Formats: sequence, structure tokens, C-alpha cells
Amino acid sequence: MCTGFQSALKRPASALSCPCPWDLAMHILLVDDDPLLVAPLAAYLGITRPGWGVGTAGSGEEALAHLRERRADLAVVDLQMPGMDGMALLGAIREDPDLAGLPIILATGRSDRASMRNGMASGADDYLTKPYTGEELIEAIEARLRRTEAARALGEAADVKALRQVLTDRELEVLGLIGQGLVSKEIAERLACSPATVSVHRANIMRKLDLHPANALAALAVRAGLS
Repeated sequence: MCTGFQSALKRPASALSCPCPWDLAMHILLVDDDPLLVAPLAAYLGITRPGWGVGTAGSGEEALAHLRERRADLAVVDLQMPGMDGMALLGAIREDPDLAGLPIILATGRSDRASMRNGMASGADDYLTKPYTGEELIEAIEARLRRTEAARALGEAADVKALRQVLTDRELEVLGLIGQGLVSKEIAERLACSPATVSVHRANIMRKLDLHPANALAALAVRAGLS
């Protein structure tokens, strides 16, 4: 059970809530096979952020079905689950065109830093170290949502200096080549890497800037003068 949850229940919701700058219909999905962790956290979010809709899933398979039925604004995913674990779920989400832009926070134990690094390299947006409190969960969610909104604004502004705050140098290179009309195979040859690596960069750019469909990348590159 998350630290501070019992005391949170004893305080009025008005003492815990704060104005939220995001859409009141925002939906958060918590994915963990431990119901003793997920249920209190979901209840805590419901008390402290009553404008949020909170869903839960006990497995990667259940989470994927949930996301395909109801779009979420962010998911918090435990890495270690039986069956489809957090890494497999992350991969399935990033490969699904309808879900690829979903912000994902991975939750991992302190002794599992290698998996955390792999998760971040595979497209996770942030991570939480277990055990974490309800307050820490809210801080992580709101920080990620702020960065997502900032990235979306940068994408709309199409300013190179601003884009450098969000994209890596290699992602900017890939974006510029996309703007020149090159396909993944041609970009791979130009950058001396594999087409699969280019695809990962392309997906990361789309996710960071919340740009869909893929042809929006070329238009952005042209507007930003990268092509």
C-alpha cells in the first residue's frame, strides 16, 4: 500500500485537490499485477485529482485491450509482470499506430536499473522507482504531462531552437532527411545505420512532438527549415 494513503483518506478532498491545467476528461491507466498496490493508488488519485479518470489493468494483455477500447492520456506500467510484461507492453504500444504517441511511465525496483535503461531506450518517457508514494506518482504524471504539452507546442511552433530542447541531434538529422523526402532505407544509408534504427527515431520524434500521421513530420521539417 502506498505511503500516506491512509492519512490522505482522513483529510477532505478539498485539502488535497488543486486546479489542473489539463482536460478534466483526462484518463490515466495504472498497470500492475499487484492489486494491493494498484487499488490504493487508483483511489488516491481519485481523491486528490477528482477530475481525472483512472483505469487499472492487472496484466499487459489487459492493459492493451483497455487502451484499444478507451484511449488514455498516460499509462504507468510496471516492468515485472507475468505473461506480457512491461517491456512487451511498451513494444506493443509503440508498434500500434493508434497508440504509439501514448506517454508511458515505467515503474521498476531499485535493483532493476538495467531494465529501466532498456525501457527508456525502447521508448518509455519516464520512470518511477518502486516503492513510491501517491504524491510521487502525481508529481511524475503531472511533470510528464507538462513536458508533453510543451513538446506539442514546440511542434506547432516549428522552431529549430525550440525543437533542440526536445529532440536529440540524431533525431533532428532524421527529421531533416524526412523533410527532404527520403524514405527510411535512404536515411539509413545516409546515416550509416539500419532502417530499423531509423524507424525507432521516427517513432520517437512522432511521440515526443505528438505528431500524427507520419507525413506530418515532413511538413514540420519544411516549416522549421530543416529540409
